[in-house]
Amino acid sequence: FHDPVVASDGHAYEREAIVRWLQKERKSPITREVMSIDKLNPSRTLKKMADDKRAEWRQKKLLYKYKLDIDVKKTEQIPFIKTTTKAIYRAEWITRTLSSNDSNINLLHLTGENAENIAEIYCRMGTHPNIVRVLGRVEHKDTGILLVQEYLCEVTLSQFMKDSHQTLSINTFDIILYQIASALQYLNGTNIIHGNITADNIFIYHLDDIPENTWVKLTNIGDIEKSTNNTDAESKVSSNEIHSEKSDVYAFGKLALKMYLLQLETNDKNLKERKKLFQRCLAFDKNERPTFNELTETISKFVDEDKYILKSKSY
Repeated sequence: FHDPVVASDGHAYEREAIVRWLQKERKSPITREVMSIDKLNPSRTLKKMADDKRAEWRQKKLLYKYKLDIDVKKTEQIPFIKTTTKAIYRAEWITRTLSSNDSNINLLHLTGENAENIAEIYCRMGTHPNIVRVLGRVEHKDTGILLVQEYLCEVTLSQFMKDSHQTLSINTFDIILYQIASALQYLNGTNIIHGNITADNIFIYHLDDIPENTWVKLTNIGDIEKSTNNTDAESKVSSNEIHSEKSDVYAFGKLALKMYLLQLETNDKNLKERKKLFQRCLAFDKNERPTFNELTETISKFVDEDKYILKSKSY
């Protein structure tokens, strides 16, 4: 319907179509009773319903870039990562698109009350080399929201810290933290709060004996959860704060201190200034915490100092 009318037979028609009919037949096409063009009454209710439906379909066309089992498909029906609100499946392209140059992909299935908000964040945040990229929404028949994202590597920072017997250099940790801080600085610049910065949400894409080759990526953006492992002090801090850049700074500082203290000798003289910086992130007064702009600048200096020290040792 574009211009719906209700005729004297009680039925609704598109004005142009029923006028053309009545000019020839002068009877209802349904009841066959005599009808007059003069008795056609516009229906605002039907017009609004039709306009709303058209707007919904236009939005849907813009919203969904892909269709399940037409553009993309699951290669395994069992997710390799599953929580109460999300499941991640290995997937592959069916049709070739501009995005299909990213040949290694996953399908992220979001459920729960925050699914729409999380999907909206992913689809508007753009790209950053240290953030797992979402390529778009997928139209599907199940409940929840389905997204195509670039593939997740097999190892998280949490798994590495727990299972690996390898002790990383301070240089490598500086680079990891610089990349994470850079990703969070980017998110803050686009008014996005991560809300759940932990080692479980950092994936290691490359790690070897050369610190400069290190590459990590952040994921689960906007998937805000409360940790059950917080101390009383931490719980008090988080419960008194609205999620903001400063709450992300707090979580980042907590992660950074844990990384250094678990993997490095605690009496390392290079740790003192780092420890001082990241303890500032844990300040009870959020206004005393650094910003991500300040953190990236300071950690970048640590990285430059590492390079200078390594270069000096090579002579």
